[in-house]
Amino acid sequence: MPQSENILIGSIPAEVVRKPIKNIYIRVYPPDGRVVISVPWRMKDKEIEEFIGLRHNWISKQHNRLKNFELAERREFVNGEYHIYEGKKYSLKINEGAKNISVRLYDGFIIMSLDRNYDRGTRGRIMDAWYRHALKCKIPELKEKWEEKMQISVSEVRVRKMKTKWGTCNVRDRRIWLSLELAKYPNSILEYIFVHEMVHLLERSHNRRFYTLMDNYLPDWKERKKIMKSSPD
Repeated sequence: MPQSENILIGSIPAEVVRKPIKNIYIRVYPPDGRVVISVPWRMKDKEIEEFIGLRHNWISKQHNRLKNFELAERREFVNGEYHIYEGKKYSLKINEGAKNISVRLYDGFIIMSLDRNYDRGTRGRIMDAWYRHALKCKIPELKEKWEEKMQISVSEVRVRKMKTKWGTCNVRDRRIWLSLELAKYPNSILEYIFVHEMVHLLERSHNRRFYTLMDNYLPDWKERKKIMKSSPD
């Protein structure tokens, strides 16, 4: 039976679980950024501490990112509340009593038109639908551009909510999934994630060849990655 103990990584609570495995695995779970570290049965405490020390920054960033997502989900979708689109903050204006539901950008505001009786959950779904539509509108041009540059094809690109990843690639089906959260980031970040996932069609693993391909196709990807790691909130 696995044995576990609770520790602190800086100020972040974490659970260390000893299992019959050969490698260490770190997982950060939504919605609150819970950290679970699975380690081999006989691994010494000092070795575990050294490994955690090397991964401390990554753990902290993942934990904080998920905490920020949790806070974003608590938004009330009321007048004056700010929301992010393409890396910029916009104040929300609610137009209640509208016959048609809509969300649009106007004069530095996000204008949400809806029925005054819509609750927080419904307003959140309306906002998500707007983000999803905005992101989907950018995909065809992005797909065409990079298919031509890389001389490979993508069968389909889809958008969904993802709390622990920015994108995924199904190599067998040549299908790419993008996180809905990317609508909140600059277009340069969307492009970086898209190229990253497309490169997986050429190289499945994050190895030397993968990063060489990234350097060739998108020389400034490291700078874009730094921007991506800063929360849009």
